[in-house]
Amino acid sequence: MDNCVVIAAWAGWPDAAESATRALKELVRQLRAVKFGTIDAEQFYVFTEHRPEISNGPRGTRSLTWPANEIYYYRAPEGRGRNALLIVGDEPDLRWRTYTGYLSSVAKANNADLLVTVGALLDSVPHTRQPRIMGTTTHDDLGPNYAGIKYPKPNYEGPSGVTSATIDAFNKHDIKSVSIWGHAPHYLQVSYNPSITMAILKEIQKFIQVELDYSALEKQAEEFQQNLVKALDGQQELAGYVQKLEERFDTEEEARGRPEPRELMAELEAFLRDQRLPGDEEDVEEDTDS
Repeated sequence: MDNCVVIAAWAGWPDAAESATRALKELVRQLRAVKFGTIDAEQFYVFTEHRPEISNGPRGTRSLTWPANEIYYYRAPEGRGRNALLIVGDEPDLRWRTYTGYLSSVAKANNADLLVTVGALLDSVPHTRQPRIMGTTTHDDLGPNYAGIKYPKPNYEGPSGVTSATIDAFNKHDIKSVSIWGHAPHYLQVSYNPSITMAILKEIQKFIQVELDYSALEKQAEEFQQNLVKALDGQQELAGYVQKLEERFDTEEEARGRPEPRELMAELEAFLRDQRLPGDEEDVEEDTDS
């Protein structure tokens, strides 16, 4: 398969609020991509960390679902857009070099010329603004198929995930790569953020030029925001913190890469300490002495 781009996302550490994997699954659904390969879980997972799930079926049947890594293909209509390999999986625990070697070999066999890794991270961004999407690449020129797409080089250093390992494996096959990251508000304890998923999908469209229907996601995002307004109503301290994030976001006072979660929590805790009313500390001390 020529004229092909690989797009991949993994559940786990690189998938805050499930935004990245949901985006790939939505892409698979809308493009009616065909599954043609899986990677067996046995070699790559510690099952006490990635536990298989048991479920009940009709007539009392029981089924076990193991951590999944599925590969789909989308063949674009003649002369319209680009072909794609779509990889959706769970970030493996073991043998990353073997695992990423499998993926890069499949990409090479299908004449892929670009890898797009998709992830989501926790960041100091407000939920009241449009989601921030960051793209990076180590390549100055992505080639003629991607003219006009310019991303800065990454500056993050530190512990990494399977995204970086996959990029390294593809680089050994001379396949260029970019990374797309959605930024999720770190103070929201939510399992899914449709607003970020939608923003990620719009960024992915730059690489495959396909038409997508956003109506369902737009409805989900609207309901999500309405529920947040209700959930946060009356939480004055959190409202003040969000206002601080809005001011920073609007003035672009601070450009972030991939922040440390501990740093984010320390910042939130410091803000809440500053917002204590006079006498609060004395009350705490009296309670401690009693």
